[in-house]
Amino acid sequence: MFHFQDVEQSLNHLNSSLDRLMPVLTPLGVVVGLLLGNRIEAWGALTPYLFAALTFVGGLGISARQFTTVIKRPKALAVFVLGSIILMPLVGWLFATLAFPSNAEIRTGIILLTAIPTAITGYIWSSIHRGNEPLSLTIILIGTLLAPLTTPLIVRVLAGSTVDIDSGGMMVSLLTMVVIPTALGSFINTASRGRVSKAITPSLKPFSKLALFLIVIINTARVSEQLMANLSASYIGIALTSLVLAVSSYPLSAGLARLFRFERSEAVSLTFSISMRNISAALVLAIQYFSPTAALPVIFGIVFQQSTAALMASLMFGSTSSSPILKEQIS
Repeated sequence: MFHFQDVEQSLNHLNSSLDRLMPVLTPLGVVVGLLLGNRIEAWGALTPYLFAALTFVGGLGISARQFTTVIKRPKALAVFVLGSIILMPLVGWLFATLAFPSNAEIRTGIILLTAIPTAITGYIWSSIHRGNEPLSLTIILIGTLLAPLTTPLIVRVLAGSTVDIDSGGMMVSLLTMVVIPTALGSFINTASRGRVSKAITPSLKPFSKLALFLIVIINTARVSEQLMANLSASYIGIALTSLVLAVSSYPLSAGLARLFRFERSEAVSLTFSISMRNISAALVLAIQYFSPTAALPVIFGIVFQQSTAALMASLMFGSTSSSPILKEQIS
């Protein structure tokens, strides 16, 4: 006889396994995409739907009650905006300008890395290290809602007129891939008072991670031919810049939390929210609106983001709920 409980247990087990594999899952997707190349070119049409499904599942975890609770204490949200939408893009622009003063496409890719909204996976890492979950989820929602305005604006202002930027197209893409599915998931969760999320979200989580894996594979494959044809020693500099940018975001965001004297749980949430980006969305936008060269920093960012998060989380917050850097009260 068929038992739904057995299926749910299997899916929960699969999700736990994928959680442990997150530091290597997305880099593996890059490798698979490079190997497959144009053999899966037709799969490109699936990307918007996969991304919408991924963000819809993330939206199912956000409720209006959590949002209103956090809104009543807007200090953390203001610091998130300062770090994520102002400081990190400026840091990205500085790194890009110093490292690649004569390559506008690479600079654009690096700036796009820091202009894209915060990552849903940041919530996972924040939860592991006992961050403030309502704050993390609310930040994801606000960052997502602002993205169609902030991402094109940041890229246009910081990348300058040296590249052709379709701001309107980027805005529409972010609306359809990120904002609308997230808002729909949040609405369903709120309207059902969490019942729908509780019933189906655990079973959907492994599929959302597999969707992320496929998105990375498909979009890397779409530019693999051009990237491999232009393979050179300059890739090392791009990779190192992406790595340094990923690593430096953690002390910067933790420093902001220390400066504004947040409790540990809020500091953890802010650190991951500011440091981690919806990098698969950045890859989709880079390929759709810029050249394959502009996608290079994003691809290297994908390679480093999860492993960097694991390393920096261990160094800053320890392997358990205790933290050698951030104590219960940031002082």
